[in-house]
Amino acid sequence: MRAKILKNEKGSALLISLMLMGMLTLLAIMAVRSSNTDIDLAFNQINSDKSFYIAEAGAKRSIAKLNDDPTWTTGFSNISFNGGTYTVQITDSSINAALDDTIIITSSGWTMDAQSTIEMTVVPIINNPFRYALFADDDVELKNSMMTDSYNSDSGSYASTRDTLYGDVGSNGTITLKNGASVGGDVTTSSDSTSLDINAGAIVTGDVRSDAPEETVDPIPQTEFDLAALNNDNLTGISDPSAYNSSTDAFETNGTVTLSDGTYYFSSFILKNSAELIIAPGADVTIYVTGDIEIKNSGGVNIGGNPADLMFFSQGDIVLKNSGDLYGTFYSPDGDADLRNSADFYGSIVANTIIVHNSANFHYDRNLEKITIGGIIGYEAVAWREL
Repeated sequence: MRAKILKNEKGSALLISLMLMGMLTLLAIMAVRSSNTDIDLAFNQINSDKSFYIAEAGAKRSIAKLNDDPTWTTGFSNISFNGGTYTVQITDSSINAALDDTIIITSSGWTMDAQSTIEMTVVPIINNPFRYALFADDDVELKNSMMTDSYNSDSGSYASTRDTLYGDVGSNGTITLKNGASVGGDVTTSSDSTSLDINAGAIVTGDVRSDAPEETVDPIPQTEFDLAALNNDNLTGISDPSAYNSSTDAFETNGTVTLSDGTYYFSSFILKNSAELIIAPGADVTIYVTGDIEIKNSGGVNIGGNPADLMFFSQGDIVLKNSGDLYGTFYSPDGDADLRNSADFYGSIVANTIIVHNSANFHYDRNLEKITIGGIIGYEAVAWREL
């Protein structure tokens, strides 16, 4: 009897061992399959990510290509990149008129068995530099009871649209306010907090920032000055021919001169005491000056007119002296602007350095924010999605 029990126990142990071995084998098979699945998933994810980045590379290369050539629309086909390929299709207003100046970049990337497609919306970058009352690529100094405010010539007179905001002052360098200076708007620099020196007694009605993105102050191409020198209205558009010296291209007057619609080119521009420059009704005047601009005591430029109707592009400096008035814009990336002694400037200034002092006043025309110069200067992505 005992021998039979022992035999049964040995048989049971063998059966249990076989069952355990079977279970372990099954678990091992499942573990191997799970491991293989994880490896496959990881491999697929790696390839999917890689194809996405390849597609993104194609889209970014397309933006760079558009920045080099705004007319480029051919796209790319099967371009090898980082172990894969990408193909790019460009859709613009020539294909879809509703896009206007927007461009759609569709970029597909492939690697191994993975594919990704992204759609990027790209818009042109327009140079509209007159978004500040005063902007300097380097330093701005405001002192001795100077003041900025704003108005909108598109909606009415200075008196009826005046605002103590939007007369903003900006710089890529330092900004100094002292001795009762008052800015009716924001004060912004892209440098750092040490570049802001706002003394006690100075007033800023808007925000003060030292972390703004750096503004690009685009140079005026020399070709623009060369073209203006060859093709201008100097001989036909100036009401008083004696104000213009055709041998030196200098403009100087102590009287009243009217400019008709057109482009003018001068080596220097001087209004003497109490002289006045009038812009003819309905005229748009652009003046290129290779040297300096000086508006002397009580001189007047486009008084009461629309600042957008008179644009100075200069390679030199501008000085607006005692009680002088100017309605217009001044753009000189390498020049300096000096407003002094109760002078009033209506419009916008972009220069290398700016100083406004001794009760000089600056009145920003908010209508100038819409003014662009130089056409399209590049493209940037404003939206994207994965298809």
